[in-house]
Amino acid sequence: MTNVYFISGTMCTEDLWQFIFPYLKNSTPIHIDITSASSFEEINNIILKTIESPAIIVGFSLGGFSAMNFAYQYPENVEKLIIVAANSKGLDSHEINLRKSTIKFLEKHSYKGISQARVQQFLHPNNHHNQEIVSIIKKMDASLGKNVLIKQLKATSKRIDITQHLSNLNKPILFVSAENDSLVNPLEVKQLSNKIPKSTYVNLKQCGHMIPLEKPKELVYLLSSFLNL
Repeated sequence: MTNVYFISGTMCTEDLWQFIFPYLKNSTPIHIDITSASSFEEINNIILKTIESPAIIVGFSLGGFSAMNFAYQYPENVEKLIIVAANSKGLDSHEINLRKSTIKFLEKHSYKGISQARVQQFLHPNNHHNQEIVSIIKKMDASLGKNVLIKQLKATSKRIDITQHLSNLNKPILFVSAENDSLVNPLEVKQLSNKIPKSTYVNLKQCGHMIPLEKPKELVYLLSSFLNL
């Protein structure tokens, strides 16, 4: 059995992969929890302590950026990467300012959990009222809570553009984006893939940011094919 390591996104737990793990054949999925990290350096250390090298790493959103950031710094520890709904760019000034104001607000007020409007930003319109998916997102958010949200926003705001580093990475990488992702532009992911020698790019139709929840069958197929499982 092949170990495959999974890293979730901001305010996501192992529940993110509940439609994926049971259907991966000939592999042992292992979740890497990065919610305790206060920096990308700490995230790297958590990954190093968890994996058996060289490792197959699947990262979603923040987890995808974290996996790429780890891979270019520790290439000898990586066999393959699967990057889901993530790109290699740093945060722009608008996003940084938005995070700062969010942190300031959270530090002064109680947190009532992720709003329905915010949940819908993550999803394709077809899934706005999919109660199963919506409840999973709300449950993950509630289980982690306000302190983890503040910590993750602070820890991951110092995010530099690592595109140039990745262009030198001689590892097989599968990039999976979504046509209707309002957080990660699929065109930018495609452009990133074009710059990396051993990369493959797939764009899923009628899907928002939450690919593991919205298109699990397609993602299982892509993972299994790419990893020859």
